[in-house]
Amino acid sequence: MKNSGERNNQESTDGSNVKGFTKNEIGKVHKFFLYARSFFPLFLSHHPECEKFGDNHTINIGKYRFCIGCFIGYPAAFVSLFLINSLDLKNSFLYSYFLPVSIFFLATFILSPLKLTENKRIKILQKIFIGMGAALLFSWIMGLPNPPRTNYNIAFAVIFMIVTILNIYHSYGFLNTCYKCETPFDWGRCDGFKTIRNNIEKYNLFNFLKNLDDFSQKIKERKKEKLKEG
Repeated sequence: MKNSGERNNQESTDGSNVKGFTKNEIGKVHKFFLYARSFFPLFLSHHPECEKFGDNHTINIGKYRFCIGCFIGYPAAFVSLFLINSLDLKNSFLYSYFLPVSIFFLATFILSPLKLTENKRIKILQKIFIGMGAALLFSWIMGLPNPPRTNYNIAFAVIFMIVTILNIYHSYGFLNTCYKCETPFDWGRCDGFKTIRNNIEKYNLFNFLKNLDDFSQKIKERKKEKLKEG
């Protein structure tokens, strides 16, 4: 009779159970990471490699494309917070200016719907200002004469609301750009998703993007109907 150690060794050898995970579970996790690796370029850029989006949404470093909003705005916020805390600015006369300056910086968001951020330099400056504005607003809230826990809750709610508004706006812009395209949401063929499709094929994964073909066709038919009605 085999003891428990021998049985565990056999299970590990045939791959049916490794450290509490079945072979099927390990396969699913591995497939998930392969899909994540396939979509990695989009995770960094947040915009497809499509001429419809232009090049003012990303900055290129080597072969990688980075979203300006995330890779400029968030670092600007964290650096600002670090400087505010390191220099103890909350306890200086400058604290009284935190709120008005933060509102001014955050208000540069209006440059986006005005299409002024189509200039990449303006867009980069805008993201820096928004990041700094968020940091100043957070610091101002944390300096209010309330219990620290109360201030944290208020700050979290306010910053979460700001980030949500920004994400909704940019998601709308992303989807609206795809909708206006001659091949709306046809990501199974669109050149903007070519790298992702190549990665999916390289890792021998199921290309679920092709399932959007029917949806894309329906959008095109709907757009034709609207043109006829117009």
